[in-house]
Order: sequence, then structure tokens, then C-alpha cells
Amino acid sequence: MPERTIMITNERQFRISKAQLEKLRSSAAAFNIDEAAGRIGSPVLAQAELAALQSQIDELTEQVTEYEVLQSGVVTVLKAQSLSELPGILIKARIARGLSQRDLAETLGLKEQQIQRYESEEYATANLRRLAEVAEALRLNISEVAELSDDSFPVSTGRS
Repeated sequence: MPERTIMITNERQFRISKAQLEKLRSSAAAFNIDEAAGRIGSPVLAQAELAALQSQIDELTEQVTEYEVLQSGVVTVLKAQSLSELPGILIKARIARGLSQRDLAETLGLKEQQIQRYESEEYATANLRRLAEVAEALRLNISEVAELSDDSFPVSTGRS
């Protein structure tokens, strides 16, 4: 199963993420390695705690930056290596188009909650027809090259 990508998908999540990022940055700036080592009883564990905090900051910074870049309107091409990346592309395309989940829902004649559900589960319950409708509503030109790449796969010639 592919690893699930964490992504900010709406303005509410964006605002919450930015506030959380500021709290984390403040915590990191105020982090006293000597005090933490005394509290924990180990300088190595204190360093690990600070590293974990920095890792959270880095991950959240990446998510916030990605959302801001998508919102800016400069992104016009979204690349995927496989069909399994299509859900993320649809979400990113909606954000890049400047559409809210509500806007997309209205365009498709759906409730906003349905788009929220689709996006939170990365379109796992959407059928191919729905995915195509979403792509069309986003004016997303999707081109895919289907390539047979595994030479070891047994090929039936239809002969016995």
C-alpha cells in the first residue's frame, strides 16, 4: 500500500497549520538543551527531543509552503509517476485553480462534505467516472503513458 501523503487541503487546515508551526518554532527557539538534559536525565535524549521538534517544524513548513505555492497560481503542471498519485493531483489542481472544496462541490452538483470526504480519503471511494468528472471540472488535462515495464511477467500467447 502506498504511503499516504499528508497535505493541507483547505483554508481552515492552512490557518491551523500556520498557527501550529509558529508554536513549534517558538518552542524550538526556547528549547534549553541543558534544562532538558537535566529533566530527562540524558543529553542524548535531550538532543533527540530537539531533533524531533525540528523534524515536525520541517514537515509542517513543507506542507504550508506547498499550499502557499499552489494557491499562488504559479503551478500549471502537476506530475505523477503513477496512477496512484491521481488523487493528490486532483486535490492540488483544485487548490491551484483557486477553488474551495465548496466551489468544486457546486460545480459537480455535490455537497461540500462529499468533496471533503473524497479528499480526506484521497478519493478511495470515488469510481473512475467520478474521478474523470472531477478532472473535467478542474479543466485538468491528464495524459498518461501506459508502459509495460516488467519483462518477467508471464505473457500468455493464447496457444497451448
